[in-house]
Amino acid sequence: MKAVAAACVLAVVVAAAPAAAESIPEWVKSSAGWWAEGVTTDDEFVAALQYLISAGIISVEHVEQTENAGDGIPEWVKSSAGWWAEGVTTDDEFVGAIQYLIRVGIIQVGQPEDPRMAELEAELAECAQHTKAYQRVECEREVEREITRLRYEANATPYQVGPVTYYYPGAHLEITASGQPLLTIRMLAANDGTDNATLMCTGPAICNYDVTDGSTSYKYAATDFISGSITIKPGDAREFEMMFGPNIGYGGTTFVYDPAKQYHFRINESFGSYSIPLDLE
Repeated sequence: MKAVAAACVLAVVVAAAPAAAESIPEWVKSSAGWWAEGVTTDDEFVAALQYLISAGIISVEHVEQTENAGDGIPEWVKSSAGWWAEGVTTDDEFVGAIQYLIRVGIIQVGQPEDPRMAELEAELAECAQHTKAYQRVECEREVEREITRLRYEANATPYQVGPVTYYYPGAHLEITASGQPLLTIRMLAANDGTDNATLMCTGPAICNYDVTDGSTSYKYAATDFISGSITIKPGDAREFEMMFGPNIGYGGTTFVYDPAKQYHFRINESFGSYSIPLDLE
């Protein structure tokens, strides 16, 4: 009964927005089947669909966003993808489901700000062709790193510190119910030099990064540095995150926020120093 209901909904979608589909690559059908089975994630599958659109395999010029996604991708769309992968439904019916995802805003139609992004999204989708999990994960990891850097380059302010460029997209500040301010800083460090660059932070008291309001130095409360350091190879880039809040000991401090003060994130590495304005609001 559930399958019949899903098929009815799909029929309505197709009737409301007729589609034009060329020959869809076989790897996309495999990807749809894996997604329906829960092997791949929603994001990976959406990337595959985005490739079809950017490559012109599916015509979507007449489709506009007119609804909201609600709780995300409906289960009937996943069921439809599975049926299509098995050959039960046609390409046109599958394209109709894709157009539904466009109407609710899950897939964004439009030219990417950087043409390289569309290429990377296609490469990410093609990683689904690997049948062995470790091959697929390794493939996705490399592509996702490049996608991450492109997004930072498009949306963050770069600060050159020796061979390393720090991309700062802005900080997140929130006040807990107890009144404790929590400041989270996530940025990307890209090594543009010819040698390995190592970011050092072994503990709150011994760390090459902190926050200052001009008179007080605040040490981190949490960080994702592994074993106190992050080594970046030439041409590579790594994200890192630091949170400033309650005092966790080990030479730490309690972060205090005063909207009348100006805060800076300070870098003091062996290869260079910089004080990045945080512009907190």
